[in-house]
Amino acid sequence: MSVNGYGDTSVADIVKSAGVSRQTFYELFDSKRACFIASYERRQGAVIDTIFETTPTEAPLIQFASLLKAYLAVMSRQPEISLLYLSGISAAGPEAAAIRVKKQQEFVQGVAAVFDARTDRDLFACRTLVAAISALVINALVDEDPGAALQNLHGPLVDVAARLLNVD
Repeated sequence: MSVNGYGDTSVADIVKSAGVSRQTFYELFDSKRACFIASYERRQGAVIDTIFETTPTEAPLIQFASLLKAYLAVMSRQPEISLLYLSGISAAGPEAAAIRVKKQQEFVQGVAAVFDARTDRDLFACRTLVAAISALVINALVDEDPGAALQNLHGPLVDVAARLLNVD
């Protein structure tokens, strides 16, 4: 799927790439969509666990900068897979979209915890920040040099976080 996209990948492509039989595939998943959603949930869960492994500090902005750096590093390790999951999830239907919203909300909750965001204004700022990160990361992943484009997001996004949440 990272080569052909969600829509242009068949179950036959998946079983060939995975080196399993069609029967084995259907013992595990009832459809291509189910396979993709399971893979998406596993990867996004691992990404969220990885970025929130940062050691809490007394300065929320430093902690946010650290978790953002970890997130951008994960996204740049396999840019084609990252792009598939961030943009391809929409093609997998409403169930997948709902799971994406749930996973993005986990990211928002982690960012809110870092900044101790409790007011409606601050929680909205966290949602806005995470949405901006997601959109900008997708843009960077389609760049000719996704690794550099992703790393170039770090400083500006930390600055935006500071302004949105009124922290130094």
